[in-house]
Amino acid sequence: MFNNDVSVWHLVVYWATVTVVFGTSLLLTLKLAQIELERAEKLVIIVASSLVMLIPAIGPYLAFIVAIFLIYKWSDAELGMIIGVVVVTRYTAILVAIGLLKALAAIGILNE
Repeated sequence: MFNNDVSVWHLVVYWATVTVVFGTSLLLTLKLAQIELERAEKLVIIVASSLVMLIPAIGPYLAFIVAIFLIYKWSDAELGMIIGVVVVTRYTAILVAIGLLKALAAIGILNE
């Protein structure tokens, strides 16, 4: 339909990578901001946001709005703090992804 040659396996690997990087960054940032959420709530936020991230064109932007909404719904923190946490999560995820790409290129798995 869209004439692209991406297999389901590549999409699964892409989604898993996005979920791990975003989830790790979000958990780290929530802990730093001392926002209390239950384990199931954290898991739902991470999985829902990473699924929304797969939507073409608007997914990477909409995923963080979904994360803000779900954290605001389930926590007692102020909206400004939650927005700050998600912004820091985004930059942390970018740094983690850049570090992973450089590490994979350094050991020869990826070509630069």
